[in-house]
Amino acid sequence: MKLIVTNNPLVYKNSQRKKILYLENQDYLDVLIKVRDYIHNNYQLLTHPLSSNFLADKTFYKTVVIEESANLNLKSIGIIEDAIILVRNSLLNRDHRINTDKIKKDLQFMDYEIIKQAL
Repeated sequence: MKLIVTNNPLVYKNSQRKKILYLENQDYLDVLIKVRDYIHNNYQLLTHPLSSNFLADKTFYKTVVIEESANLNLKSIGIIEDAIILVRNSLLNRDHRINTDKIKKDLQFMDYEIIKQAL
């Protein structure tokens, strides 16, 4: 079964009938760390954690779709660990101009549009 891990309120609002872990008031990196925790418990990535090329310095929102697997998925572990390192480094250069309500709404919409086909 698919599990949606997100901090995006728009994804949460539009995915009420699906299995979702909503990380309210948490950041992009928090989403990736939670996904990593699931992967270490035999889940695998269905969507790439860096899809869209919006790194943490350009957005606050991230949605990743995973599913339970029979075994530990080493490929998923490698991908999520690399993504966490990249996002941690990009947070050092966060563009603080994106911290307005209007821009946040736009960023929520973009994350939702990118992920909605996988939902």
